[in-house]
Amino acid sequence: MSDVSLGNKVGQKVLEAYQKLGSSCKPSTRSNGANEWTVLASIVAIDRSSNDFRLISLGTGVKALPDAFLHRSNGKMVHDCHAEILALRAFNAVILHQIAFLNSNPDSEADLVERSHQSQEFSFKSKWELAIYISTLPCGDASMDLLCDDQGIVEMQENDPIQYVDPMVVSIVRGRFNYSKKKVVRTKPGRVDSQITLSKSCSDKLCQRQVISILNCMTWNLLSKPVYLKYFITSNTTEYLHQSFYDRIRSLPNVPLEFLRCSHKFEHDKHSNEEEPCSISSVKLYLFPDSTIEQALLNGLRNGFYTKGTKPLRSNCESVVSRYSQWNLFKTIRPELSNYSYLQFKETVRDRNKLIQNCRQHLSPKGWISTSRDDCL
Repeated sequence: MSDVSLGNKVGQKVLEAYQKLGSSCKPSTRSNGANEWTVLASIVAIDRSSNDFRLISLGTGVKALPDAFLHRSNGKMVHDCHAEILALRAFNAVILHQIAFLNSNPDSEADLVERSHQSQEFSFKSKWELAIYISTLPCGDASMDLLCDDQGIVEMQENDPIQYVDPMVVSIVRGRFNYSKKKVVRTKPGRVDSQITLSKSCSDKLCQRQVISILNCMTWNLLSKPVYLKYFITSNTTEYLHQSFYDRIRSLPNVPLEFLRCSHKFEHDKHSNEEEPCSISSVKLYLFPDSTIEQALLNGLRNGFYTKGTKPLRSNCESVVSRYSQWNLFKTIRPELSNYSYLQFKETVRDRNKLIQNCRQHLSPKGWISTSRDDCL
């Protein structure tokens, strides 16, 4: 199968899966007649020897929470609800579910994960190659060249301090400010008058995954070796996409993405500036070939569970991809870690933390600005 054909086949499979999502997980037309738009992303496993495709996760969304919201999260609010990041979170949740199944059923098998010869470790099956499909270029550095006609951008002088989250850290730019500035870390885009989010752009996060893998600290602990994406499939493979992903980490050990184009169109892509971004995000986890979980999210929580202001979060408000949900599933696999908080455990994963630190120093040599701590038990 050619790479061109592969990109289209993966894209078609993802778009067909999107059609099957419930209406509550999709954009709609507002009461004022404005159409909503969103971004679609998916992690797909590919067996090139048999041309078999296996959907692992699907995400939609274009929202990120202000950093100020995280004080009451306790791991339950998903900070970054952009489609790409939800798909990656859902991938890790699927891996955790398969490992939990294998751990509880010693005589059974799973299709993505197998038991490793080493004690208490598992392996992602080597027959699978992984692709990420994204319906449009990721926010941040990789898509800055496409913003000339976008009403949400702000052009400014190079020395204007307003463009920076912290004027002392000039290698991190806020959202779409000074859009002509390239090869810098950016926070998620948002309105100029909106509360700031410190979550980094999807370009920056995906770029780092070429170095640190797509595993989180929990799946990193459980699997015998890191798991990397092989293919990046989107509708617009511009030259600057290569520069944004390759050039910025060229001197670091990495597993570079292969960029493939998909010619199939996504029905809820943004077509005009009159359209409004959809407030709803969604995730779908393909746990096993015959078992899925589908959830709609609003403000980082399961739709229908959000409470405003400083009120306590409602019971069972967390999504299946939240830090809280994944951490509690992980502790059923590693009960000896039950006395740790999530962040206490994360600090012990030193080899992964070192990769993250090196990557951040490389992408933003003037310093790093982290999101607020969001711990859970």
